[in-house]
Formats: sequence, structure tokens, C-alpha cells
Amino acid sequence: MELVKASLLGYVILSLPGSPLLRRLVSTQFEDSMNNRVLLNVGGQRFETTVATLSRIPDSVLATMVSDRWKKDDELFIDRDPKHFGKILNFLRDGDDFVAPTDSEATEELKREATFYNLPILIDLCMPTVFDVGDVVQWRREAVPIYWKPFVRYMVDDSLSLPFIYDRNNHTLARCVACEEFQDPKCSYLFDINYSAWEPMQHHMLEMTGEITQLMGDQCCVVAWDNGQQIHLPRSALRKS
Repeated sequence: MELVKASLLGYVILSLPGSPLLRRLVSTQFEDSMNNRVLLNVGGQRFETTVATLSRIPDSVLATMVSDRWKKDDELFIDRDPKHFGKILNFLRDGDDFVAPTDSEATEELKREATFYNLPILIDLCMPTVFDVGDVVQWRREAVPIYWKPFVRYMVDDSLSLPFIYDRNNHTLARCVACEEFQDPKCSYLFDINYSAWEPMQHHMLEMTGEITQLMGDQCCVVAWDNGQQIHLPRSALRKS
């Protein structure tokens, strides 16, 4: 009989020759323990999650705390600012689907918390993204609800090189929201776009990939998308694929 120490269960039986029922029992007990709910008090604010979530990243502070200090029905106290702890939990829950905030101050604060909790992957996600020509990119999830209508307008009007338009004296002009790039299309047309019919574009944009073909100053770039559109965009709307 082989015994190995494991989190929360003391010693877990890994090898039980001739006893499949006992092996299934031990496995079930382990799975049940991972689903146990844990109450955390972070700087006076309470959070509730599961053992499985806190144990997601081995050797992290939270995984170590739940393994070494937590007993069922106990409350774990962490003397930290709770402001970003919800994001820490969401990172542990969502993994690769987690989206770091775009606000530089919030990102820096989250990186500081990720350092404290020993979450190196989250630290990397909080680092500024450096783009270069040839990089394959996708839309940031939180950018899609903001950009999908300008992107549709850009798609149907082949006179545009920028997606952000406005009217002046009944004439359509375009200007970038992130840099000084300006366009006077001269022959831009009036379009009556039924945006409700284009709403599937929001879903499709999450699946699109593109390649950066040109860097525009410190803030923007030109992206050639896989649907044939080439467009000037702020880099804040993009993430590396």
C-alpha cells in the first residue's frame, strides 16, 4: 500500500491492489474536499470560494494557506486591501480567459497583489503589452462592445481608413481617438445601417485574428484582419493572440 501526503486529506491512498471500491471512495472524498467552501476575510471584507479555486496555482500563497492553515468551517484572515481580491479569485477561476484591467493604475495595483500572492502568470498579464510588426492579435474582450459599431461602419464604407467618424457641415470626417491621425474621405457616403442585424459581429470579433502591418506612433497600429479589413486602431483595443 502506497501512501502520499496530500492537501487537506492528510495521507491519500494511491495504490490499493485488489481494492477498487476503496480507491473510488478515496477519490470521491478528495473531490468532495476540493469542492468545500472557504470563507476568507480580506482586510475586513468577506469573500467565499472553494478549496479547488484557491489551490489552482501550486505554491501560491493562497494554495499554501488553505493547505496548511485552513480547517473546515474556519475563516481565513488575510491582512491585505480587498480592493482587487475579487480579480485575484476571478483569475484563479478563469485561467487563460481572465482579462486584466486596461487602466494603468488598476493594473499596477493588481500586479502588486499578484506579487504578494505569488501568482507569476497574473503578474505577466499585468505587464504592459509590447506590440511589433508581424504580431498576431485579437480584439480584447472588453473592447468589442465599444468598437463593434465603428468597425461595422468602417466595413461598409470603403472610403474610410479610420473607424471613428463624425459629421461637420454635413460632411463625414474621421479622427483617431488615441492619436492625431485624421482623415477627410472627400467622397464618404451616407449609410442607413441596421445595427441590430449586425449584432452577430460582436461574437465574431472575439474569434477574429489579425496581423499588425504598421506601428503608428506610441499608441496605435494598422491591423490586417482575417476578414480582409485593414484598419487603424489604438493598441489598447488589442491583445496578442
